[in-house]
Amino acid sequence: MKSLVLALLLSAQGLVVYAQADTWVATDALGRKVLPEGKGIKKDRYVGIFYFIWQGAHGYDLNNGTNATGGVKDKTPADTISPYDISKMLAKNPLKPEYGPIHAFHHWGEPYFGYYLSDDEWVIRKHGQMLGDAGIDVLILDVTNASIYLPQVTKIVETFRSMRKQGIKVPNISFIVNSAPAQTVQRLYEYIYQKELFKDFWFYWKGKPLLLCPPEALTPEMKTFFSSRQSWAWSKDQKWFGDGKDKWTWLDHTPQSYGWHEDKNKPEQISVAVAEHPMSNIGRSFHDGKEPDLKQPEKGLYFAEQWKRALEVDPEFVFITGWNEWIAMRFDDGASAYFLGKKIPKGETYFVDLYNDEYSRDAEPVMGAFNDNYYYQMVANIRKFKGTLPGTVYHKTNKIRIDGNFADWANTEVVFADDPGDTFHRKHAGWGRIKEYTNNTGRNDIIESRITSDDANVYFYVKTKGELTSWTDKDWMQLYLSIGESNLPRWEGFQFLINGKPKSRIATDIQVYKGGKWSGLGTIGMNSKGNELELVVPKKLLGIKGKQFTIDFKWSDNSPALENVMNWLDNGDTAPNARFAYRYIKQ
Repeated sequence: MKSLVLALLLSAQGLVVYAQADTWVATDALGRKVLPEGKGIKKDRYVGIFYFIWQGAHGYDLNNGTNATGGVKDKTPADTISPYDISKMLAKNPLKPEYGPIHAFHHWGEPYFGYYLSDDEWVIRKHGQMLGDAGIDVLILDVTNASIYLPQVTKIVETFRSMRKQGIKVPNISFIVNSAPAQTVQRLYEYIYQKELFKDFWFYWKGKPLLLCPPEALTPEMKTFFSSRQSWAWSKDQKWFGDGKDKWTWLDHTPQSYGWHEDKNKPEQISVAVAEHPMSNIGRSFHDGKEPDLKQPEKGLYFAEQWKRALEVDPEFVFITGWNEWIAMRFDDGASAYFLGKKIPKGETYFVDLYNDEYSRDAEPVMGAFNDNYYYQMVANIRKFKGTLPGTVYHKTNKIRIDGNFADWANTEVVFADDPGDTFHRKHAGWGRIKEYTNNTGRNDIIESRITSDDANVYFYVKTKGELTSWTDKDWMQLYLSIGESNLPRWEGFQFLINGKPKSRIATDIQVYKGGKWSGLGTIGMNSKGNELELVVPKKLLGIKGKQFTIDFKWSDNSPALENVMNWLDNGDTAPNARFAYRYIKQ
């Protein structure tokens, strides 16, 4: 309750109000629930995620290396074939897939946001919002291949900074170094840290900026400046890891070893991976010590085992691998003796880090396959690791007149904030032959939702940043909800749809989900004016009896979820974001 009061005070003063995403609830495609843990927020628990900024920096149809700045390359007239999508190649010809050229970058699958480039502001905004909602504290930016990709880092920070000014919670940044470590660290230090560039987005660890790099790469001055930890893959029988002091893995076999700093018995860090390598034959389905013949990547079995170990160890920091790697080079040089669990001769194709939906490590949503399953699995486990406050219980009742006045909403106690600016339109080049991605579906920018009730009714209110468009617009300001105590069937976690077929500016419909379809239940009162809308739902239509009940609800505008629930992620606007819903507990 205190957090709500504070949010209201800040809102009244026109200051930043975060959306308190760890109070939201969700149901993923497998029916798994994402709920507040409710046992309180743990002290000193942080989560970072491996984040990649190389999409487009090394060429498209061919691998042309990096340019002087490490920025995204301009496409050439010859870039007419890529992206090379291995999953689509395998679907077309599983025995002899028609790969692209040797050393060219191949996508293991199609990202849900398309084959994007790493300087696409629309994608960066989506990533920042999703990872902030998930509870990610820091992006561990991949500079392990000796390029620091400064233009992409600049674009990310500038975008995140504008979002943060709007009140949107986004992560900070750090870096992980491996190849040419002394040179790479020197460039980071010279171009970023000495200039105090992006200082408002540095992630601090033990009072200093965190940098993951080999210790020999640091000068005495740098050792004083940074909290440095060495980070690489695997711990057991690995010389680099030693006894684990000041060592952070980004990938490790289950059960993972932890790194420590002050006391060997006090875990500092542990890694959690979505999967490992096609080389090691440890994919997303790996569990109970083996890679099964029947692949079930949609279930996140390896991810679950890794999280189980991390939660048992309960360190200060969890490093998740990863978010958005997506691409890998094609090789045939015989440097790897094994691929997909089989011995391969020189001249046969292999990919080191990624291959298909089983052998890949991205938690970012993918087109088709398992869609956004890994995102919600990640959110649920981050909440277990970091803890959350219990859901707020509300007692106050209000009777609201649905007259388009809205003044009577000022006395209600339940207010939910939504991120402003997430109706941002997209217009940016795609990978290789893809000329451009556009998305102009952002329409009504929802910024606030309210709910209250009395003995007979439940009342809903929503506010947008600008004036509402016409009620006759397609998929206009729809409200999805479910009743916690109800045994009615659920569609993606919801039982009722309101305003799916509005009657007029002052009347709309309510539908119930049953028998695998939506059916009309009645007509209810609604009113809108300017940038505000209110409506009333009789409790009897919702099957609510008594004064104690729980409602999960979400607003959706120009996001045709009934066609594809994934549209909540990238079309129009929803409040709260994506599959999430607000929870109203009334006693």
